[in-house]
Parts: sequence; structure tokens; C-alpha cells
Amino acid sequence: MAQICEDARKRDKATPLPSRQGSDYEAPPCRVDNEGSCSPLIGVPPPVVDDLSGAALSAEGRKRVFTSQSFTPGTGLPSKRSKTTPNAASGQPELSHDGSCHPSEIVVLYEPPSKLTFTTLYKQLRGVDEEEQYSRRHFSAALHVLLDMGPCASDLVWRRALSDLDASVSQAYNEDDEHAKEYVALFEIREIIKNWEYTMPNLDPSSRGLNVTPKFLKLVHILQSCRPHEDSFRGIVFVRRRAVALVMSELLRLLDITGLRPQVLVGKDIHTDFLSQNEIFHDFETGTYNLIITTKWAEDLEIPPASVVVRYDLFDSQLSYANCRARTRGRGSHLLHMIQRGYDSHRHRLLQLTRFDEVTQTWMNSTVQNSGSAIQPVAIVDSHDPYLSDSEDEDDSVQFIKDPTTGGHIRIQDATGIIHRFAANISSGETASRHVTPLFRFESVLTSQTSQPSFICTVTLPPGPHVPPVTGLPSVSKAHARRTACFQMCKELSERGLLDPRLFPRPPLQISYPKRVPDVCHTLDHTGEDSFKTSLSQPSGNRKQSGLHSYPRKKPEFWTNVVALKSAILYPTVISVRDQEQYGPLILLTRAPLPHMSSLKLFDSGFPIGINLKQGASFAVDAERLHDLYLYTIRIYRSIVNKPLVCTLEEMPHFLAPLRTSWLGFNRKQASRWVIDEIVDDIPWDQVKLAAHKWVTELSAENLESSLEDAIIQDRWIEYTRRYYFIKVRRDLTPLSKPVDSPREAKYGSFLEYCKERRKGFEGLRDCNQPLIEVDRVLPVLNRLNPASKTPPNPTKHPAKYLIPELCALFTIPASTFRTALLLPSVMRRIDDMLLVTELNATLFDHSINEPQLHAAISAPSACAEFDYERLELLGDAYLKYLSSIYLFVTNPSQHEGALHSARLRIISNRALFFNAENAGLAPYIQAKPLVPKQWCPPNYTVIPPPPPKAQENELVTRVDRDGAERETGVDASDIQDVKQEEKDRVSPDLWFKIGLGPSEPDAHQVAADSVETRESAAHGGFSAEPGQGDIDGVPIKGAAKPNTEKLTSKKSKKDDQNVQWLGDKAIADVAEAIIGAAYITGGSETALNASKALRIAVPSIDQWSDFARKALAPPPDVTTRLRPGTVEAIEEIMGHKFNRPHLLAQALTHASIQGFEMTCYQRLEFLGDAILDFLVIRHIYGRDATLSPGALTLLKGAMVSNQTLGAICVEVGLHEHLMFESFDLASKIRAYTENLKRKRNAEYESAKEEGRAPGQYWIDTIPPKALSDVVESVIGAIFISDNFSPEGAQSFFDKILKPFYDKHITLRTLSHHPTKTLFEVFQAHGCQQFEVTREYESTEDFSSGTLCNVVIHDVILASAGGPSAVYAAKRAAVYALDAIEGDPDFITRTCDCRAKTQAKKANKKALKQMLASLQDQSEDQQPMKKTSIVADGDEDDMVTEKGDTKNSRECSPT
Repeated sequence: MAQICEDARKRDKATPLPSRQGSDYEAPPCRVDNEGSCSPLIGVPPPVVDDLSGAALSAEGRKRVFTSQSFTPGTGLPSKRSKTTPNAASGQPELSHDGSCHPSEIVVLYEPPSKLTFTTLYKQLRGVDEEEQYSRRHFSAALHVLLDMGPCASDLVWRRALSDLDASVSQAYNEDDEHAKEYVALFEIREIIKNWEYTMPNLDPSSRGLNVTPKFLKLVHILQSCRPHEDSFRGIVFVRRRAVALVMSELLRLLDITGLRPQVLVGKDIHTDFLSQNEIFHDFETGTYNLIITTKWAEDLEIPPASVVVRYDLFDSQLSYANCRARTRGRGSHLLHMIQRGYDSHRHRLLQLTRFDEVTQTWMNSTVQNSGSAIQPVAIVDSHDPYLSDSEDEDDSVQFIKDPTTGGHIRIQDATGIIHRFAANISSGETASRHVTPLFRFESVLTSQTSQPSFICTVTLPPGPHVPPVTGLPSVSKAHARRTACFQMCKELSERGLLDPRLFPRPPLQISYPKRVPDVCHTLDHTGEDSFKTSLSQPSGNRKQSGLHSYPRKKPEFWTNVVALKSAILYPTVISVRDQEQYGPLILLTRAPLPHMSSLKLFDSGFPIGINLKQGASFAVDAERLHDLYLYTIRIYRSIVNKPLVCTLEEMPHFLAPLRTSWLGFNRKQASRWVIDEIVDDIPWDQVKLAAHKWVTELSAENLESSLEDAIIQDRWIEYTRRYYFIKVRRDLTPLSKPVDSPREAKYGSFLEYCKERRKGFEGLRDCNQPLIEVDRVLPVLNRLNPASKTPPNPTKHPAKYLIPELCALFTIPASTFRTALLLPSVMRRIDDMLLVTELNATLFDHSINEPQLHAAISAPSACAEFDYERLELLGDAYLKYLSSIYLFVTNPSQHEGALHSARLRIISNRALFFNAENAGLAPYIQAKPLVPKQWCPPNYTVIPPPPPKAQENELVTRVDRDGAERETGVDASDIQDVKQEEKDRVSPDLWFKIGLGPSEPDAHQVAADSVETRESAAHGGFSAEPGQGDIDGVPIKGAAKPNTEKLTSKKSKKDDQNVQWLGDKAIADVAEAIIGAAYITGGSETALNASKALRIAVPSIDQWSDFARKALAPPPDVTTRLRPGTVEAIEEIMGHKFNRPHLLAQALTHASIQGFEMTCYQRLEFLGDAILDFLVIRHIYGRDATLSPGALTLLKGAMVSNQTLGAICVEVGLHEHLMFESFDLASKIRAYTENLKRKRNAEYESAKEEGRAPGQYWIDTIPPKALSDVVESVIGAIFISDNFSPEGAQSFFDKILKPFYDKHITLRTLSHHPTKTLFEVFQAHGCQQFEVTREYESTEDFSSGTLCNVVIHDVILASAGGPSAVYAAKRAAVYALDAIEGDPDFITRTCDCRAKTQAKKANKKALKQMLASLQDQSEDQQPMKKTSIVADGDEDDMVTEKGDTKNSRECSPT
């Protein structure tokens, strides 16, 4: 963990902020536009152009825009060019695909629009369809066009939608009466649009009737300045959405710009649009059209070269950037990037795309020049959210590849980019460097469909995945051929399970976000900032008060998606237990590949069990084998939960199968990630078929030892009963032997006598001299995720130790396989968690956070897992304080410390974090419920209710108490008749017989159950049947699996409760902080900043860490106090770092008592330094004490940043000598404190030496003047700003001064003079309630007479120490205990289960309340009052009457 934090710190250090020379803030380089305003070059290669004149550019202006200055891509530096630009490597001009030089690239700034008003037409249509139910796509298009182009264009969306609305009206008219409301609404919408008077576009910026956005107006100016009437002009405009492209083309025609002939190019199905596209390309080349408006969909198509290419919307891919450059003519052509003024996100995106190394530059040149395209040796800069071109309104019929984990889609237009990224990931390996084959290879072919030659493309991947080359379909162009081939390769990779979810574009958000709706003035704010900013002062209406709220528990989308596939191809994931031979491997078979998962850790009585997950090669199964797997899977799950689970074959999410240990995959120690071994031939299909159709077989008396090897035995021929592991054959014992060491039969003379007495229907044995079988009971399913979980004690009623073979049956699943199967609830819960983590990472965080860290961040302590969010929450909380403090310091240069503190609370308070995280949709992903084995059920499975019982008047039901006493409970016949009738309505008798769960007569092999099994069987519905009756093929289980809701209210409530979870507002806020902490560990400050933005933390205008330095305003040197000579050198010597701006040090050392410098005293820097110090301290102890509990970390952090500690450090290093103030009282206090501190320091060091311990906090009882602690923090803040908001100098100060002091004086052992208090605080932080310090007055080795103290936790002595007095001995024992905890941090987790017991007690009370409420509802309908039997989860019954009187009642066991 220390290394993790160190890596995160190095990542911050490895990306330094741009340095500025001198002590004053220097403005970035700029060029002056034609109005005299200054436009920053924003650090990106293209020069910035700004024209707000409202008229077309003159010839001189065109020369300034298009020829005066350009840039060399990849360098980030503007450069003057004449006609060619020498290549840095060769000295030759960089040529594009046609042999000419690269285009000039220019950034064009446009002003952000003011508040855009919803059009009257839009508001009127919304009045008809308030919820946007009937024309959602058109409402969405109108809104996007409004934001991009303005009100005039927004209304044109509806005029274009008339044909679609006509079709919708006709369809609704032909539907039934249920669609009458839809018909009326659509009809009214259509009539409004038909009769509407549309306004013409107004481009006059001085007019009140301006109805276009500044962005579109800027585009018009660009097009006018390009002289579209000239024959040489050809232009391409790339926009983001199809709706914008369609309306833009229409609006430009309405403007009637001289010589401009626009044509739109969009499409949904490239297979049917080849001819129309070629016609457009031909017309564009000949001049019929001279402007093409298209989307990202057409970037890689072979559009004829253009003189001007305009990126109306920026894209997020270097491949997209290369394609746009390839669409230009080279020398004399221009590539324009339009970005919004003041919108840093645009600036950063463009900077990221256009700044690359020489190797990437070479690859991009080859991509432009060569259609074969070399494989990039490094990862391509790309976002996982490159919107899918115009796919926001794609038809569902469009072919795509869906990722079952995240729901992301790869469409054919996205396939080329996916293959580039996949090949780049492979090329990062060593073997790829030797791969010289082009990624794409084209061939010209002749087809019978067209007379023109066609092309086919073959995709060849680098070595590694062992995927053969894939050839696409013949196409009329190379671009289309490449698309089809890439899409076929994506399908091949997906079918092989090689497409990682991170390669898929980000899925559409399924959570409910606040909509962009008009405010009270019916306007829409379009500022370019986060459009989903949450107001802290006005929380959402459904959360009027804070507290505990109910949220649905999100289930992984993976299981829903794989069920819908209906595929006969199965993808195996082998589940094996590491270094445990008694556990046999088990295969999890899914219809789609699970994402790669690391090994899991489970626990057995506190000891870890390693679970390996390894993928095998996919294989196809026929109907017979699929049916066997289906029944085998049901058999496994029924057996481990001992309940009648059912699921239809169509809805089964996964299958299970055994695996031989000879599988080749087990022998590969370090297999390549691309090597996947065949597995189908290593599945014992005979075992699958046997267990699928029979749960037991007859035990053969011959070769008893060999037949019982790796076996499980039942002493009852029923499916739901106790089972036993075979230990050995005891030939020294027979049924006539006296049970000496078997407690169950101890009071009987022999095993045979026990059977005669206890087994109902027992008719004797055929062989009374047969040997006995020694067995051990099979434990029930346990929660193996909780390190504190312990093996359940033996039941009060003794289990069997010896069984008679003649009365037993052989369970058809081997013992080794079944042991692994019992781990499945824990394994599947962990797999579900990881699937949710991948979903969350893709949806909100762009796969930027390490998934194990993110998993811990969303796991609440109440989930009782090996990890939770508490440590990460501490780190995230410190980072948020750090981030928000810097943000407020930068954006509020004139606010004092108190105002900044109040503003910070509004940003990072628990209330603000809760509302932001809730609006981001985080709550359903939080894992707050522990695994409850008794309630666990696989996805899509249900429990069949009991079969209809025979109606009997006052039927007697036998029950057994813990003490073995039987009693009879009367059950009202009317209740039975009601249940019977309800079940008859749902389940037919032949259905019960067919699924093997109905009543049947026992045959010669069936042995009647005794009273214990009668109770157990009744608890499961009384199911018993002959072996082999478990065939459930073809049964419509779905309609028959609903329990009686009135009779089983309590159980239904418990089941439903598993689908929801109650979360406190603070818990959600803590998870948000923990996620930010996980992001910081993953990628440092930048990744944590992005995660904060994703969780809607209110830090607008900050998109990268460098924005702080760009926006900061430091006071000039002439407004700060003058330092004494030698002060700067002395401070630099103390901290080991040089000040770039010494006047900031003067501000840091200036006390508010100096008159005239109140505004430049250290208070603002102290506010900033306090947050920086907190973050540095937390990061230090997080890495130093990697396994310490959050409570202990909080104790350490509080001690390290306290005023007493910082005051002592200030005096220790001599900073107090340089503090500048004008107060006699402060001077006397500092002098007195310094003298007192030195005396106490000397005394503590002498005492520690005598006692053989480390020196403690000698300063703890001495209160320093606050100015001493403040100056330490202000100096840290000054260093931080002096280094352009880089943590390098502050970290150097921490490493040289603070870290050695902390490591020497502040640990758990030296935390205070009262280690006993510290120890108890550590225990309480873990939730432990059972601990004490015991005292024994006796002689010890060190003292002839004295006291021996023991620190005891859960009856385990953690540490002992003696001393002459009880106080001294207790203090030493506590020090030793703290030392032991530091050496073995997992000790408390293994020993203490208080937290789990507390949660179980709460669940106990809740279950009891639900049960009593259910009984009260039932008793209201029962006259006269009768006793009702309740079968609980334990071994005895609760007798509850209407009045609440109880007999032999006990508290319900937790569910």
C-alpha cells in the first residue's frame, strides 16, 4: 500500500505544471483579433482566430486567417510557415496522401450563447405531450439543435418531422383503444406543425430578433470568407448529430449564400447507401455540391479532398483527428477547429489530440498516406465515450455487437477504431514489435452485382491472440471494405471472448438524470460547464429531509443480457480452489464471456481460501447436452440450498459442469493472456447426465471402499435431506455393535436398536453383519466472504457419525465437486460485485479507476466483507478538502479565510456530497447488504411452493423441539383448503408429478423419514419422490412459482427486502469520497479530479490540474511586507526547497497584527496550507500503516495536524524565529511556550530512555500560540503556489521536516501518555464491544511483588505486562497490545464479530416485527382464536397466539 501511494505521488510529480519565469504571473501568449481583444493561444498548436465583426472577412482578413500562421502537429508550438514545413527527422516536407504538405490548422473561437429561449412551437408541443412519450426522438433532436444552432433551426426539426408524424398517426389509428390517447396527441402535434408559420433566420447580432447561436453565426462567417463562389472551393463540415447536419443543410440553403451548394451526408445502413454515397462524392468532386455536412459516421469514408474542413464539434480520438486531416487537400487547404471561448474542456481536448510524440506522428502520417495502416506501437489517445456519430437516433435494426457486461455497442462505423485500439494494445507487448504485416490489406475483385470493380479488405492482427486473418465483404470502396472487415474481426474477437469491456464505447446512461428543463423564465442555460450541476441550496424534491432512504439494489446487467442471447455457444470459466485437493474444479458456463477477473479470496474460520478463475475455450453444445447441463445445474443449486429451486431453460443465466483435474489449463503456471485451452473434452459428461436425472443411486455392498471414494452419502431416499461426507469403512463395527463414540445412538444398545426406535416404517435389515460407514456431516452454505465468520457449532441434536450401508444412498455429485459447489453463493456474489464494478467504471468513470480499488470503495462495512470503503473514504475526504480549498483560493482571490471556509463546506459537506452522488446515480451500485446464505438464490430462479396437501379436518403436523420432545399442532382444515385451492389454480397435478415434487408412494427402495426429517421435509414443502423423478423438462415453471402471498407474508417480505437496501445519506457521501480516494490511488490528482467531476462535485471551470495555475492571481511583490535580510535563504535551508516567488514567502510569514497588510497576511495561505497538510498527512499514514483501521488512522491524523503538534514542529525547526508580527503579547507567549516546550522535551527523552520506549508527545499538555501552527500551514501553502500549484515543493517540505518528526513521535505506541485509551479507541473503531484489561496481583519476573495486566479481546489474551502498580502494568500491556496490532492488523478482524452480531440483532428485531405483523393480519380473519404453528429457521417452533402470548417462544434467528 505504501508503494501504491508512492506511485500516485510520482504520477503527480511526473506531470509538472507549466512553469512561469519570474515572480509575477505572466499572461499566456496571445494574438490580437480585429477588435483589439486578446485571445490566448491556450497552449495548443493551432493559432487562435476570432472575428466578431458580423461581416465576411476581407481579402486581408482571409490572408490573416488562413495563411499568416500555422503549426506543426505534435509539437504544441505555433510556427511560421512559408509554403512547406520541413520534417524534423528528414528535413523534407511532410506530405499528405496526395503528395502535398499538411493543411494549415486553425482554432476559431466563438462566444458562448446567453440563455437560449425555448421556442413558442416547442413549448406548445410540450403542452400536448408533457412527458415526451409519443415523440421523444423529435423533442430530443429539437433540443440539441436549439443548443447548437438556435431557435430558428430548432423549429425546422419539427417541419422535417412531419412525414414521421404522419406514419405514427396512421399506426396509432389502426391500433386498439389503448392507443387512443397516443393517437389524439400525435394528431394534435401534427396539426400544430402543419399550420405553424416558421420564421426566417436572422443573422444580425445587433438585432433583438437574432435567432441563431454565435457558434452557427461564426460558421457562416467562415464559409462566406472562403469565397464559395469560386470553382476551387470544396468544404466539409463535421457535426456531432445527424439532426444538426440535416437542419444545418436546410438552414444554409435558406440563407442563400452566394455560390454555396450544401449537401448532407448521413446514413444508417452503409450496405444500402453505397450508390447514393458514390453519387454524392461524384457530385462533390465535379462541383454540383461544394459543401458536405456530415457526422463522424463518414470520417473514414473516401470523400474527395476539400480545401476547407471545419470541425463544428470536437471529437475525442487521435484516429478521428487523423481522418479529418486526410480529408483535406494538403498544402493550401485548411483544417478549422471551432471551440467555445473560455471553455477549458474544449481546450484540453484539442491539446490532448494534437500533442503527440514522434512515433505517433509517424503512425498518423502512415494512416493518412497508406490505406493499409501500420500498427501503432503505443495506445491511441481515445475516450471511451466517443459518441456513436449519429447513433442517438439509430434504428434498432442496425447491426451491432453488444458487450454483455456494460451494455456498450460496437456498430459498423465504430469497428475500425476498435480494431486500431485492439491492435495498439497488442503492440505494447514485446512480440508485436516484430510484426511488420500491415493491419489492412486490400484486393480488387469483380462481382456480378456491379460492373465497377469492388474491394475486399483483410484484417491481420499482430501475433498474440492467435486469431486468423479475417476478410470482409466486397464493397465499392476501400473505406467500406475496411469497415466490414473490421466489424467481422470484432465479431470474431467477441465470439472468442477477447474483446475487453474497456474497448466498447461507453453505454448510454440508464439512471435518471435531472433534465435540462427551462427555468421559471422558460430559458435554458448553456454555459459550456457541467449541465447537470446540482444546486446545494435547493435539494431535490424527493429528499425533503436527510436520514435513511430506500434504494433498489442494482443487479448486474450481464445476466439479463446473456439470457437474451439464446446461444448454443458456451463460454467456460473454471472455478478452482488453490492448493486444496479436497475441492474439485467446477465450470461456470455462460452464453457470453465473462470479463477477465482476478482471483478471489474467501474465508474459512478466518483463514483465507484462494479461488482461481480461469477462462477456457468456448464450445458449442447440442440440445441433448444442453438439457443435461440444465438439469445438472438445477441439481447443484437445489442440493446446496436444500430448496426446490426451478428455472426454465430459456431464462437460465448460466450452467454448471464438473471438470477433470487433468485439464491442460491447470498445468500452465504463467499462461499468456491470449492462450485459452480447450475444455470440452475434459468435462465428464457421464457424471453430468447421471446427476441431471438422478439425485441418488443405490449403494452397492460389493467393493464398498472403491464405490465410496470421493462420495457423499444420504441415509434417506429423498432429495432434500441431510448429507454426509464419507470418511472410511469401519469393518470393526456392525449394526449390532454398541455405539461407544457416537453420541446420537449412545443411549441405545446398538445401532440396530436405534433404527428400530427412531426410523418410521423400519422393517429390519437383510444383513446384520455388514460393516458401518464412518461419515462427517455436510455443513450448510456459509458466508465465506466475511473474515469474521466462523464454522457453525454442532447442532444441539447430535449428527450421525456412523451409517448402515443398506439404509443409505449414494449422492450423484462427488464430494470434491460438492465442496466447491457449497462455495458458489460466495463466489457468485463476488462475481456479481465485480460485474457491477465494471458497469459503474464504464458508465461514470470511463474505465479510469482500478477495479479492485473501486470495488472496495462501493462496499459498505455492513456488507461484512474483507474490505470496505472506510480507509479510502479517509483519503478521498482529504483529497476533496485539498481540491476544493485550491479551487476556492484560486476563484475567490479577495475573500478572507472565514468566507472561504464557509464556501468549502457548501462544496464538500456530507449533504452536498449526498445530493451530488445521488443525482449521479451512485446509490444503486453501493454494496451494503451482507450475503445471507439462507436467502441466497441464483438469478432468475424461484422456489416452488409446497404441493397441495390432502384436506383433513384438524390435520396433525408433527414437530420436534431442540430437546427432542414431539408435540402436535392443530391446523385448521379451512386454511388447508384455501391453500389447496390456490395452488390448484396455479399448478396442475400432472405438473407437480412431472417436476418430481408431487406426493408419491414410496417404492421398495424408499425409506420413510423419521420425525426429524418430517420437520425438515415439511420446511421445504414436504417433497419426496423416487430417484429419477427430478426431470423438469418442458415445464412452464414461471407461472407456477409464485408463493401464497397471504400465508407467507413474512418470508415474502424477507425475499423482497433483498432487492432493496436502506442507505443513510452519510453512507452515500462516504462512498463518493471513497471512490475519489480510489481514483487518486489509481492515477493521481488528475484521475481523482475527473472522478470528482463525474460525481458532480462543484468545481466548474476546472478540467485539468493545470487550470489552477492558469487561473490563479497572486498578489504583486509591492503589496507584501519586506522580509528581513537572510530570511529567504534560511527558510529554503530549513525546508530543502527553493522559492520561485519569494514575495509569497513574505505573505506566509506576515501576521495580521502588522498594520496595513491585513489583506496580505498569512490567513488565506494558512487556509490553503491546512488542506494541503491534511492531504499529505493522510497520504503518508495511508501508505505507512497500510492495514491499519480507519479509526486508528483518524487518531493518528488528528494527532499529526493538531495545533499542539504543529506548534512543536515550528519551534523544533526554527520557523518561529522568522515570523513577522507587531504584538508584544504574542512575543511573550511565544518566548514562554518555547522555554516550556524545551524543558518537557528533555524530560520526555530521558523518561523514554529509562523505560526503553520511543519518545512520545511531550508537547501534548502545552498549548502553543495559534500563530505558530498557522505559520507552518501558510508556508506550505506558499510553497505550493510558488511551484505553480505543483505538490513537489510541499512534498519536499513534508519529507524533510514533518515525516521524520511524525515517524519518531506519533505512532500507535506513542500516540499519547495514555496508551490504554488509545487501545480502547482502536477497539471501538473496529466496532468491538468485548474487550477488557484484567489485573492479577502476583509476582512477576521483573517485580517481586506487583500487578500483572492482560489485554483480553473475545477471551483471547492479546498482550500481558507486569509492573509495580496497576497503572504502570496496564500502560505497558496496552503498549504491547498496540505493538501486536501494528504487527498483525488482521487480528481484530479474525477475532471480533461484534459488528456482525449487532447487525444480526437488528435484522432479528426487524424479522420479528414483520412476523408479528403478519400473524396479526392473519388472526383478524380467524374466529375463534386458534394457535398457529410457525416453522422457523432453527430447530424448534414458535407458538404464537392472536393476543401475542407465546409458549416456548424464542427470538427468530437472523435471516
